[in-house]
Amino acid sequence: MRARDQSGQAMPLVLAVAAIAVVAVLGMTAVGGMRVAAGGARLAADLAALSAGRALLDALPGALVDPWGLRARLERVTRAAAAASASGSGARVVDVRLVGEGRIPMQVQVRVRRPGPMGVGVSATARAGIAVSAAAVGDGPVGWATGGGYSGPLVYRDGKPMCPAVAAAFDQMDRAIRAAGMDLVVNSGFRSDAEQAVLFARHPDPKWVAPPGRSRHRNATELDLAVNGAIHAWLVRNAGAFGFVQRYSWENWHWGYVPGCGPGQPGATAPAATGAAGGLQAWVPQRYRALVLRSATAAGVAPTLLAAVLKAESDFQAGVVSSAGAQGIAQFMPATARGMGVRDPFDPQQAIPGAARLLAAGIREFGSVPLALASYNAGGGAVRRYGGIPPYAETRAYVAKVMALAGQGGALAGPGSAVVLVRAGDLLA
Repeated sequence: MRARDQSGQAMPLVLAVAAIAVVAVLGMTAVGGMRVAAGGARLAADLAALSAGRALLDALPGALVDPWGLRARLERVTRAAAAASASGSGARVVDVRLVGEGRIPMQVQVRVRRPGPMGVGVSATARAGIAVSAAAVGDGPVGWATGGGYSGPLVYRDGKPMCPAVAAAFDQMDRAIRAAGMDLVVNSGFRSDAEQAVLFARHPDPKWVAPPGRSRHRNATELDLAVNGAIHAWLVRNAGAFGFVQRYSWENWHWGYVPGCGPGQPGATAPAATGAAGGLQAWVPQRYRALVLRSATAAGVAPTLLAAVLKAESDFQAGVVSSAGAQGIAQFMPATARGMGVRDPFDPQQAIPGAARLLAAGIREFGSVPLALASYNAGGGAVRRYGGIPPYAETRAYVAKVMALAGQGGALAGPGSAVVLVRAGDLLA
């Protein structure tokens, strides 16, 4: 009787200990779940901010043509890009805010919310911005004007620099003249005072070559075009509709953009160059570096992104075959290789340009680098079916790995420009 009494008295203690253990296990599970959710929220915020930053960079040239409603248009495109990226990461966008003191915002801040354990959501915010390489040359899409009347971003047409507003207006005019069976070619665009000094020293006649410090070309609004009689006649009739005027009666090739450059201000300073877009990661094998750069530039994707994909797919091994049958350095399935025009997926000279084209196609279709990477890994059908990054552990890990290898900001940049994380994801209460 005494033993039974003692065991009965001990039962509440056993139950209490068991309850405490259960609570402890649940607590540890909840803490672990919150840590996972917090990491996911930070990553979702980073990717959404980078996608919004890329949309901002892409939209600026066209938006600058018509300054009315500029900010509202940029807000729409950045919000749409952020929402698409966040959805693919299992989050939703709470707020998107353009950041910048002047008329032209150069940064975008995104706040997202992601579900957590037991119905508790986790919010995070991140900020991305446009960084422009001062060393961008040739046909790279972005540079920075210095040493003239205009200090601001430059884009290139026919290898010649001009401000983004001029380039966008030129594109519209070029499309119009192509419909008439002719083509516009830019012979000269922005020139710094130093470049103008060289020209003036060669031909010191101010009627034909302005002295340094007085040339309109220093404002990044002037284009010297290759003209013949038919092209000049077309320009006289139509150029005004696109904002261009022939500056001097004796120079039928010199056309200036009347609305001006807008964002540039004398003395403005360029954002710091990141180096991510113009170079490659140190781990890219020397024998492939030139091919990766050339292939990425031709396809219009960041070299760092293409390099990261090849690293994640095969570690730059040209002869590997996966258990699923993916082949070569870019790990093409045979049908995908044929679709990209790659006859031999084991030949890096064919496979690397093919991988660049496949990435570019995914970015064009889905408007998001993370979604393009998910498409590369799981197929475009899966991305469309789930409306974002498919819920496959392999695919989600693949996207995170490639973005990390590419340096995240470099993954979204084109050659000569970068969209970088100004502030990585911070958790919010």
